[in-house]
Amino acid sequence: MGHTSPGLNLSPVDAPILILIGTQTGNSEAVAEDVAEALADAGHTSRLVDMADALPEMLEDYARLIAVLCTWSDGTFPDNAVEFYESLVAVAPDLSGLAYGIIGLGDHLYDPYFLTAAYRLADTLDEFGARRALPTFEIDKGPSPQDLDGAQAWALRCAEAFEVRAESS
Repeated sequence: MGHTSPGLNLSPVDAPILILIGTQTGNSEAVAEDVAEALADAGHTSRLVDMADALPEMLEDYARLIAVLCTWSDGTFPDNAVEFYESLVAVAPDLSGLAYGIIGLGDHLYDPYFLTAAYRLADTLDEFGARRALPTFEIDKGPSPQDLDGAQAWALRCAEAFEVRAESS
């Protein structure tokens, strides 16, 4: 979606929000695209990246992250996110400069595995020093139009929380 010019010094408030997408069937991608559009409409720049194309080291280049991912089957990460997550754990980057939020997609029919991947990612980000801006936004069996509206509103609140944290740093 948005981009920045090379060599441009941006404050954390102006810096793009990295949106990582972990999807199995495309639902997470649809939610992420809606979130990016809502953020753009509110004046925020974002960069959508499929987790299959993401490297853990790139998290050190961003101050703000929204991850949108589903939990698959019996609590596993979606196929496109497995390698990213395993690399993240292996690299263990210093994420003390990163604030984040997570939108998790799942289905309560698969309890006790509902949103397991989203919560494992959150715990790992916390372990490496990242700061959670808002509690995880949960989508069950969606995304319905109400889920998409809720995710957009949550993302705008998350962006506001990023700004407050950046201004107080």
